[in-house]
Amino acid sequence: MHDSLLSPRQSNSKQSNLELSYIRLSPSPHPDGSVSSDKPIVFLHGLETCHIEFSRTTPFLSKDYELILVDLPGHSGSKDILPLTLENAANALFHLISTKVAGGRAHIVGLSLGGFVGLEFARRYPELVLSLFCTGCAPYSGLRRWVMSQPRLLGGVSIVLGRLATDTMFWWPIGVKPLPGLRAEFRKNQSMALLTAGYTAVHAVSLEDLAKIDGVRIAIVAGGKRDSVRDTREAGRVLSSKNPECKTIVVRDAVHLWDLQLPELFAQGVGAWVDGSEMPKEFEVL
Repeated sequence: MHDSLLSPRQSNSKQSNLELSYIRLSPSPHPDGSVSSDKPIVFLHGLETCHIEFSRTTPFLSKDYELILVDLPGHSGSKDILPLTLENAANALFHLISTKVAGGRAHIVGLSLGGFVGLEFARRYPELVLSLFCTGCAPYSGLRRWVMSQPRLLGGVSIVLGRLATDTMFWWPIGVKPLPGLRAEFRKNQSMALLTAGYTAVHAVSLEDLAKIDGVRIAIVAGGKRDSVRDTREAGRVLSSKNPECKTIVVRDAVHLWDLQLPELFAQGVGAWVDGSEMPKEFEVL
C-alpha cells in the first residue's frame, strides 16, 4: 500500500489520545506473491517537521521494507496529541507498534527530536524494538547544553526567523536543498508552546537515562558538520557498555538534517543497520 505523503492516514479512534497520524509504504509483492522484506521500519522526524521530512529517503527503501512514517505528538496530523513530552511520544509509539505493526515489533529510525523519542522508547519498551538507528540526539554538554536550557529564547528566535526568512534564507543555514511542502509544515507546527516543550524535553535527557537502556542494538550517529561528535562519542560509550552490539558513528560530511542532504546514503545506512550488514564506508565508527 502506498499512501500519499501529503495525505497522512488519520485514525478515527481517540483512545487515550494516543492515535498517531502515520502513513504506511509497503513493498509490492513479487509475481510469486512473496515480498522483499518483512522488516517494518518506523521513522520519527525532528522538531517542527513531519513525516514529509523522510520523502527523499523513502524511495531508496520502500521496495525492500515496510515503512511507517509517523507524525509525532503536537505535529501536523498528530497536532492534537498533547502534551509533547518524550514519555507521551513513547507511549503513543507503543500504541502504534503494538496495534498497527504485524508482530508488534519494529526497527526504529529517529532524527533529532525523533532520535530522542527513539531512545526513550527503547528505554521504556525494549521488547518492541528490533533495532534503533538514531542521529543528532546525543545528550548535550557544555555550551550546547546551556543554549538548550533557554527554550523560550530558542523558540522565539525560531519563530521570528521562520516568519521573516525567504526560502533561500530559511534553507541555507540548515544546509539542505528546499523540499516542497516541508516549509509549510514548519510554519503550521511553529508555536511557542511546541518549541518550548520540544527543547525542554531534549534538554532533560542525560547519559544516565541512556544507561537504563538494556538489550537494544543501537547505532547513534553524528552529522560531522553540525552535531557534536564528542557528545555522540560519550553517548555511544554508555550505550556500548550495556550492549556491545551498539555502534557510535560519525558521517563527516553530514549536517544535522542529513536525511534531506544525503538521502541515498542515509537510506543505505538504515538498510545496513536493519539487515545487520556492513555499514557504508562513509559511516566512520568512533
